[in-house]
Amino acid sequence: MHDVPFDPTPPHAAAIVESLRAFGYDLPTAIADVVDNSISAGARRVWLRFEWNGADSVISITDDGHGMNATELIEAMRLGGGGPLAERQPHDLGRFGLGLKTASLSQCRRLTVRSHRTGTPSETRCWDLDVIGERNDWHLLRTADASAEPHFAKLATLPHGTCVLWQKLDRLTRDQRVDNGKQHDRFLERIDSVHRHLGMVFHRLMTGCDGVRLYINDREVEPWDPFFTEHTATLPLPADPLRLRGLPVSVRPYVLPHFSKLTKEEHALGAGPRGWLAHQGFYVYRRDRLLVAGDWLGFGWTKDEHLKLARIAIELPNALDHDWQINVTKSRATPPPALRDDLRRIALRTREEAKKVYTHRGARLVPQKNSERVHLWAPVAKHDRVFYQINREHPLVHHALATTTDAPALRALLTLIQETIPLQHIAITATENPASQPEPFEDAHEAEIIEAMRQLHRLFLAAGHTPAEARRRLASQSPFDQFPALLATLDPDS
Repeated sequence: MHDVPFDPTPPHAAAIVESLRAFGYDLPTAIADVVDNSISAGARRVWLRFEWNGADSVISITDDGHGMNATELIEAMRLGGGGPLAERQPHDLGRFGLGLKTASLSQCRRLTVRSHRTGTPSETRCWDLDVIGERNDWHLLRTADASAEPHFAKLATLPHGTCVLWQKLDRLTRDQRVDNGKQHDRFLERIDSVHRHLGMVFHRLMTGCDGVRLYINDREVEPWDPFFTEHTATLPLPADPLRLRGLPVSVRPYVLPHFSKLTKEEHALGAGPRGWLAHQGFYVYRRDRLLVAGDWLGFGWTKDEHLKLARIAIELPNALDHDWQINVTKSRATPPPALRDDLRRIALRTREEAKKVYTHRGARLVPQKNSERVHLWAPVAKHDRVFYQINREHPLVHHALATTTDAPALRALLTLIQETIPLQHIAITATENPASQPEPFEDAHEAEIIEAMRQLHRLFLAAGHTPAEARRRLASQSPFDQFPALLATLDPDS
């Protein structure tokens, strides 16, 4: 091979670096990639600052990790340093050796990194895309811009650590004015999106007394557990320990609590950064770092309203990155063929259990085959549409029609009620805020429930049923079947 003629063709620096900006990062995923480096460097605290100044706004990420000397910092700033085929430590959250650079430069045109180890002076290196563009060469600057110095103040107070500074935020604040209120509000909204994303991505690494602590403008980021593992109504299904190339791949499904089991605050929390519907599916973790948050991983299933309680955790070692085709932004994964059948089986089981929990309330409305249960509302299918009618054979309705002095008026009232059910409003409300749908008699006093039971019980006794038969029939009436304790309090002769 040494005798083969060749032409050296190094890439044009200006063109390559601009192309690397289009890897698909958004602001939250870009910042998460930089935080990965902090955690891999042993940081226990990471401070993020978003400082609004119109077009001159900056973002800094400072950590208390072990820091870098000059040689290490230069290598960290090298594009492709420690590539995807390099052997990594088990705790390493990196992948391609591009994250710090591509993530940062996807959002800014000037990336400055300052770092120091214990007892050593600080080292500074800077990539400025305008300098690269002017010279069309890889000129890694050894100094920071004068305006950058105040942003290294936090780092100066630490015995060791690193600060990553983003300036010239052309993707975020180009041509924006410091006195523009709407632009400032949009900047603050982006901070909130980063806050939610980091709480989701690093939630496992943030838990426990020795967990990593993240702060955004001095406000601590709260971890978001997508599985509600601490909630008593969460249903964990049996874990499936799979293996790929001799390495463990753990799969643990969860069915989240029915919305009726959640408080208003818990329901809002469970929605996560993207909402209940979007967060169903698989959650792929690598070394406790969340890569994929709610996706059916190419199995051809759409996000279904009835399945949004289904969430499945997959645990990967970082040695399987290539097999799972983890992308540069660490936001997409593709199951290897050897695991697809097992993952499909696990997902189908979880989806079935989640559907049962979600539809449990609605199932009471529809009589089951050979069931004696009597319902006030009866669904009727006509021309592929479902209508709801008041069951005229319900004992109380039948009695009212038989004893009223104005049966036509009562029948007209019943018809008017069933024909004007606000179905669209109910459907919209249930979709936007499922927790707002109450259970029957949810806020009623026990006395009201017992009185309704007593009226129906008397009808059964008057019809000639024995007390035991009357109780049995009453227990078949929805929704009284949900209150067995109150049924037991009825006087047999009432």
